[in-house]
Amino acid sequence: MRCKPFESAAAELVDESLHPLEQLSILSEKAKQLTNEGDADAVIECRIKQLTLQRVLSHLHHFPLQPLIRAQAALAEAYGQGGYFLQAREHLSQAKEVCNGGIYDDRQHLRLQADLLVAEGSVQLAQGQLEAAGKTLMEAARLGRETRGELDEEAAHVHLLLGQVASQRGDFEKAIDHLSEAWEVHDHVDGKAAEPTLRIRMQVAEAERSANRLEAAVETVQAVVSILQHEEPQKTALLIKCSCQLAGWLEADKREAEALEALQVAESAAEGLGEEDPQVVDVKRDMALLYIKLGRHEEALQYLNDVHYLERRLHGSQSSQVARTLKALGSVHLVLGKNEEAESCLRQALRIFEIDSHNAAIVRDIHAKLASIPAGDA
Repeated sequence: MRCKPFESAAAELVDESLHPLEQLSILSEKAKQLTNEGDADAVIECRIKQLTLQRVLSHLHHFPLQPLIRAQAALAEAYGQGGYFLQAREHLSQAKEVCNGGIYDDRQHLRLQADLLVAEGSVQLAQGQLEAAGKTLMEAARLGRETRGELDEEAAHVHLLLGQVASQRGDFEKAIDHLSEAWEVHDHVDGKAAEPTLRIRMQVAEAERSANRLEAAVETVQAVVSILQHEEPQKTALLIKCSCQLAGWLEADKREAEALEALQVAESAAEGLGEEDPQVVDVKRDMALLYIKLGRHEEALQYLNDVHYLERRLHGSQSSQVARTLKALGSVHLVLGKNEEAESCLRQALRIFEIDSHNAAIVRDIHAKLASIPAGDA
């Protein structure tokens, strides 16, 4: 009887028939992508697989220890980002032990010390130990400058983390400085249109806004959007996200006309996605709400009808998302004097909201709207 070939759970991450070095390269890119998506657990899975492969290369094929130590540090950092601090500390300790016992070249040892300090600082940051994280990361930056210079990805990573420390401490000017350093490194290494460069530039914009430098923040995001508009389709999601963020900032600053232009950029980008993509629904909803704010209720109605149709398909006719949209539709119909349509939408929304007692305030608001409809029209 022939047995089925063994398939590990890690096979879902990467084709295990590939050479370990090819697998490591693929996993590195996948980890970056998953980090951008905020999927901490999936990043951990990638890092575990990378560490396993590095152990195979080191123990069976006598590859150098440095990549193994870096892989363990990366796993520790991933555990920290996921909130698994005990595991993070264990892997950091193991990485330090291997480094201190197996690396004899002073310069290589210092480089690895810098990497380990970065991982440790990242874990401290994730734990909210801001003062300790700042000191650890500053030491990592110093060692990195001495051993690598200032124009590599590790230097950018340290500045990114230091920027996050400064932001959490409320020192937004310092955050801007560190994040700008990280952006400049990625601009030099990856190019101005590379996704890591653009994502860090967006973080610069967020720090600028937090520092009450709104115009600078808007200009930064506009520059990112302009670059993305000329990029290939695979960056569509980032273009939509940046355009919507820009629109939100402009709307908050009472610059509704400019906000509408930014949303129209997002809407145009979203045309390349399937109509049931959640981003499409989000953009259409934002467009509808902005049109309501601008008093352009007929246009708002068109977008809300689209949102209602798509949300029914995505979430089901009895979902809270559909109920919220029905309530908005009813409100717009009321403004337009379409009382029969308003009552129909509001009563449908009411039936859904009444299922959950937590919606008492919304239910009262809907009853008030229904009561405002003249008896002869209801």
